[in-house]
Amino acid sequence: MNVLQKELAEFAIVRKYQSRFDWMKNTPQDSVHHQEGNVYIHTEMVLNALLSLPEFQELSEYEQRILTYTAVFHDICKPDTMQTWPGEAGRISHPRHALRGATLTRQILDKENESLDFISKVYSLVRFHGYPFWVLNRENPLKDAIRLSLLTNTKWLYIFAKADLLGRICNTHNEMLYNLELFREFCIEHNIYGETKQFASEYDRFHYFNVDSSYPDTQLYPDYALNIYLMCGLPAAGKDSYLRKHLTHLPQVHLDGIREEFDIDPTDNQGQVIQISRERSKEFCRKRQSFVWNATNINVQIRSTLIGMWMPYKPKIHIIHLHKNIGQILSDNAKREDEARVPDSKILNMFERFEFPDITECHELKVISC
Repeated sequence: MNVLQKELAEFAIVRKYQSRFDWMKNTPQDSVHHQEGNVYIHTEMVLNALLSLPEFQELSEYEQRILTYTAVFHDICKPDTMQTWPGEAGRISHPRHALRGATLTRQILDKENESLDFISKVYSLVRFHGYPFWVLNRENPLKDAIRLSLLTNTKWLYIFAKADLLGRICNTHNEMLYNLELFREFCIEHNIYGETKQFASEYDRFHYFNVDSSYPDTQLYPDYALNIYLMCGLPAAGKDSYLRKHLTHLPQVHLDGIREEFDIDPTDNQGQVIQISRERSKEFCRKRQSFVWNATNINVQIRSTLIGMWMPYKPKIHIIHLHKNIGQILSDNAKREDEARVPDSKILNMFERFEFPDITECHELKVISC
């Protein structure tokens, strides 16, 4: 990629979502930390700072594309989250703009039929782009940094954060640069700069993030009583097809099957379905019978609640994430039999709320992109 003075409008995807980027032009920023004028100006400054960095030019073409899209989208939800400080002229904050921006970025890139690998990498960088400046001030900075190494590339994160800082006008530049360099040194010290933290085993990794985060290098004896396979994916993503090919030997807790068994309409109150399904899963756990939990499980709250319920039974948790781009999902859903077809409006609602499963949630994560 040539190092040129670039304008956001040169990107086709920016022109396609012009109204969103026009909103950024009308969104002011904080008078202390962002004196560039508005979010759009800052984004353009970050983009050009990134393209000029020697560290960026050393990356592969694919890596450069990932970071370039991160620059374009990293503050896309600042307009949605803007809050002024009462009684303090010029002070503005944008709480949770990174998470909301990552979610919107995922939706846009998915609709553009980008690969899951590309979507997930840009998503993670947008989501965590501010972390290098303050992660070492958190309660357990080592745990947070290790988690970052598993969910994104900390070297890319450092490079982008450097561009983010160079692309702003602020009164705290030296302090932020100091924090950024501390982050880099901290990652190097713990062998996670551009590298994934290597745990002794998947059991130790899961224990560290879900049971006891005192010592990341502790080596424990794996103590599993059964295997639980937690399916994850939108309707028509291929979950049932996968199970027919690979896990027919295991019993299922299938929420759709329970609805059919008890004649419960999907639009009715689902309390009974949830109660029955959870009790059946616990029956399997008590018998130490491995099983499949077959449902969409689209967000971390749903998944963590289930896994927390099963934890006393010492399961090995496998999450199987089936992915198709949303256009393919809707097309495949339309080809289903009437009784199996899900309303497009429901699928799109789930698509908007979907949260990628990650390796800290489970012992094994299998991602299958169709």
